[in-house]
Amino acid sequence: MNPLCRIAALHPCRKKSFQLLLLAEILLLCMGIAGLFGKNAVYEYNVTDMEADFGAYSEEYGGILIKGSVLRGNMVSIPGIVLPRGTYQVQLHYVTDTDHVNSFTVSDQSGGQHSVIMNTVPLLSGLSPTDASLWLRHDSSLVVHIDHQEGLLAVQSLTVRETNAGSRILLFWMFCLFAAVNCIYLYLQYDRTFHIPVKHKNVTFCLGLVILAASVPLMPDYMLSGGDLGYHLMRVEGIKDNLLAGRFPARVAPGWQQGYGYASSVFYGETLLYPAAVLRMIGFTVTDSCRIFMFGITVLTVLIAYYCFRNMFRDAYIGVFCSMLYTLSVYRIYTSYVRAAWGECFGIMALPLLAYGFWRVFSQDIHEESYRRSWVPLTAGFSLLIQSHLLTGELAGFFTILLCIVLIRKVFRPRTFFVLAKAAICSVLLSAWFLIPFADYMMTGDFVIHHVSGRTIQSRGLYPAQLLFTYFIDGGSVFFDQYGMADMDPVGVGITLIAALVLLAYLWFDGKLKTLKQEAQLDRITAFFSLLAMLFSLNLFPWDRIQFLNKITATLISSIQFPYRFLSIANVCLVVTAGVTARYVMTQKGKFYRIFYFSGMTVLLFISSIHLTDSLMNKAQPVRVYNAEGMGSAYIAGAEYLPYGADPTLFQQHEPLCTEGLSAQEYTKRPLGAEAYIQNPGSTDGSVLFPLLYYKGYRCHDRDTGIFLNCHAGENARVAVEIPAGFAGNIQVEFQSPWYWRIGEAVTGVTLVTLTVSFLRRRRKSAHGTDSLSTTRNR
Repeated sequence: MNPLCRIAALHPCRKKSFQLLLLAEILLLCMGIAGLFGKNAVYEYNVTDMEADFGAYSEEYGGILIKGSVLRGNMVSIPGIVLPRGTYQVQLHYVTDTDHVNSFTVSDQSGGQHSVIMNTVPLLSGLSPTDASLWLRHDSSLVVHIDHQEGLLAVQSLTVRETNAGSRILLFWMFCLFAAVNCIYLYLQYDRTFHIPVKHKNVTFCLGLVILAASVPLMPDYMLSGGDLGYHLMRVEGIKDNLLAGRFPARVAPGWQQGYGYASSVFYGETLLYPAAVLRMIGFTVTDSCRIFMFGITVLTVLIAYYCFRNMFRDAYIGVFCSMLYTLSVYRIYTSYVRAAWGECFGIMALPLLAYGFWRVFSQDIHEESYRRSWVPLTAGFSLLIQSHLLTGELAGFFTILLCIVLIRKVFRPRTFFVLAKAAICSVLLSAWFLIPFADYMMTGDFVIHHVSGRTIQSRGLYPAQLLFTYFIDGGSVFFDQYGMADMDPVGVGITLIAALVLLAYLWFDGKLKTLKQEAQLDRITAFFSLLAMLFSLNLFPWDRIQFLNKITATLISSIQFPYRFLSIANVCLVVTAGVTARYVMTQKGKFYRIFYFSGMTVLLFISSIHLTDSLMNKAQPVRVYNAEGMGSAYIAGAEYLPYGADPTLFQQHEPLCTEGLSAQEYTKRPLGAEAYIQNPGSTDGSVLFPLLYYKGYRCHDRDTGIFLNCHAGENARVAVEIPAGFAGNIQVEFQSPWYWRIGEAVTGVTLVTLTVSFLRRRRKSAHGTDSLSTTRNR
């Protein structure tokens, strides 16, 4: 009887204690749901409520105006805003002719620094009013400060609206708490009835410790500064904005580039980021959403690594050991917190699935019934890589080809070939919703990413000494060719995994690994792949010479950017070698050797990884970003996904720009769209330019007649609409996914449903078979 059937056999709902627990939870949930209502108070403040340090009232602008003055600092204050604790939306009405120069802030008049949770909000010339989220931990008397630095600024009014985001957050934590309490209750009942083995309890406890140790950087009330953190936070905001606008899946982030939009989602898979966007929609701050989300990724990394390595080495303790080495590895810590390279972090989470999948395909007996399902971990691993970090998927693909060449005889066994083909096909089908738009833009568009083949990477490689480094700290440089290893970023694999490789080499040289028949070839292949991946990460490897062989190698190698990305492959291979050595110690050595080996490896892990974590906590700058306005909207990292030739420094909000003779009225800017009444009374065609970055998918139609107008990329890659002579009507510009993108989404959906139904049927059939066998034995 499997664990789920045993839990069902407990009949917890029949127990009075569980019924009382559920009743208490339902009552608390009802109270929480009731808190969602009645959060609609609105507070209005106009010019009469303002205190101006400089500037004067202007009837033309309907507010306090400063124009062309050299005066800087706090221009206007709105004091005496008394609000109870809760969540609010603050909306400032203003007029300005500058971008990201003038701003407004909200603070507590009593001087409390921890009551008000809100970032400084920049003011944009084409975005009035500007909204910002506000969280109040306590009842407060607030003051709003409007800061003037340069240009024209007219402050007109302020509106504060109460929201129910605080109640939604409370409900979320209620669900989490109740789920944890119920799981603990069922665990205790399960243990009382079926007596959970001590080994299983030890494994659960140790996995909890690994999760705790790996989550230390998430425990402060801020995020650690990382090179790519702002970029990934903007990706999350883009998903959230699309979902709130009713667009799924997200393709172009509407808030990026001063509201022009950015198609990061098309080029960079964002499947795993949707939970973070949902947390933002619930009402969490950007910081809290990030911390909760990354905690979930950490838990998944620990559990996936444990599941894969436990099954590979057929021992739960080795599974825990390898999960600890993998999750707390130096390179994963560096990727997750120093670089904040979330995509690569997701890729690292998925790589053990590939290691486990290939182990099953090439090591398991092909005549076993379970062999036919060995495609499952491969499909899961490759699908996650494609939809989270395509570059890691490319590296994994290269080593997959190399592995198939090494084991070419096994590849062409009919059953093995069928399993590999099924994994490849299912991975493509599950990722069709991402791959089709990606291929469409890459083949039909002209973007910056098509013009980066001249970027060389060899100089960014590591020194051999960095692979043998022991005490890593949070450094400040990845330009090793310029600054050497002085104040370097903690890039390496750590002494723990190097020690495992050295021990494996000794056992192989001494002939002692011959006793591990089931690990035959596993030790040699993973050791070779880890050495090869580490070689690729060095500045000694001739990347520049290979890059300029032809256009294909130029594009592929330039896209790697940093040779040390190969350490993600080396990392998982080295953990496998550590598992092989652990398997040898567990089966061939006595208790003393076991204690010495596992204790020694744990000490080495503390010397490198835990020391690095402590250094990060001590040196990394805190980042407290609460609302989207506090992040800005212009950061696009390397700008790879911009239309080629577009200048993002010229992006600013403006009214529709019409050619001579045309006029635009009743203009409304929307996320990834706009509406306006356009007239062209002349006898020649004209055009209108909108403040939207053109990507394939933008369309324009007459809202009254439904007639479509020609929409294309205009000046500086902005959306341009051709207006025929004599036209007069309400037009609407919006982004819509092409029909064949929708087909890709349908293919992914059908494939996912089909695989899920098949899995559930198999589980049900297996459960019935187990129950029948159990009944027969009892008779």
